[in-house]
Amino acid sequence: MAELKVETWPIERCIPYCRNPRKNDEQVDRMASAIKEFGFRIPIVAKSDGSVVDGHLRLKAAQKLGLKEVPVALADELTEAQVKAFRILANKSANWAEWDTDLLKLELEDLQEMDFDLELTGFELPELDEIIGGGMDYGSENYAGNENGAESKSLAERFGYPPFSVLNCRDGVWQGRK
Repeated sequence: MAELKVETWPIERCIPYCRNPRKNDEQVDRMASAIKEFGFRIPIVAKSDGSVVDGHLRLKAAQKLGLKEVPVALADELTEAQVKAFRILANKSANWAEWDTDLLKLELEDLQEMDFDLELTGFELPELDEIIGGGMDYGSENYAGNENGAESKSLAERFGYPPFSVLNCRDGVWQGRK
């Protein structure tokens, strides 16, 4: 296994892969916030010619932040086939693991007690509310409940099916709900 080499490059040296299959433009602001909070902790992976192997979202966030330089881990020892496979692997592997929700809840509650911005963990407010157990203030007095203080139900709880699910309207279960 080759030794990992991390260099600092001028940002304009990085050349995004034009066939990057990940759609991430809507997440640039979130990544920029994370880089502002934690620093640039995960380098961009690239070949010496500047072609980005992994880290397109981090690169876009760095550009948005106006960074002049970024850390880059070199991947010159990878073949063309390995580069293509690694691009996919690097993104897909983030979905392999599952959360231990009890331990995740403890970690998030600790951060909440430390008055840390929980959105910087990558979770969105509704997800955080579900994990921690409700009662989070989203700037609306009645977000987590109705006017009487009763907890709101999800669409799936209210209607018996998750939103945007495909339903067979001729099915007996659905007919019985009319």
